[in-house]
Amino acid sequence: MKKLLIIIFSCICFHLYAQDKVSADWNVSVNGDEITISIIEFNNFTVGLDGHWHYILNEDEYVAVHDINDVVISGLQEGEHTLYIWLVDHMHNPLNPPVEETITFVINTGLSNIDNEIPDMMIYPNPVDGNYVTILSPVEGLKEIQVFTVTGRKVMDTTINGNTLDVSSFNSGFYMLKVTINGQSKVSKLVVR
Repeated sequence: MKKLLIIIFSCICFHLYAQDKVSADWNVSVNGDEITISIIEFNNFTVGLDGHWHYILNEDEYVAVHDINDVVISGLQEGEHTLYIWLVDHMHNPLNPPVEETITFVINTGLSNIDNEIPDMMIYPNPVDGNYVTILSPVEGLKEIQVFTVTGRKVMDTTINGNTLDVSSFNSGFYMLKVTINGQSKVSKLVVR
């Protein structure tokens, strides 16, 4: 009976300790030269009551955020950027143990500046189940292909003469496919299963 009580007491203490653990998760979405920092979740921490959060973009000065609204940062230069985010108490001290996250993302505004779009371009199958995708366009010529992840990282930069693109090296996920033919371009979503 004594062992049973010790086990029950230990389970209750462990459960209470696990409930008190503070955690947080943020997400960064990229749109052209702009990012949006969103809070996905806070556990056992209330912004305003328990403290707030800070972020540093590219080793610049820290910025204190005292609410849970999205933070939008625009005018970012092309290339890779690093965002460091952490929770702090009311005196701006990091929590102990620290609750922090580092997010790396890429700005590639080449996807968002298309002035002369290819009309009626078709990409199939989409979603892609096999190793190849077909790209049909009424515009004739070599197809310059660039493929980007949803975070803006370029994973392919090639030119094809025909209509078939080999995507066998891609992991499952969502991509942005930019096709340029004779100065005309179109960006399409591509899903690889």
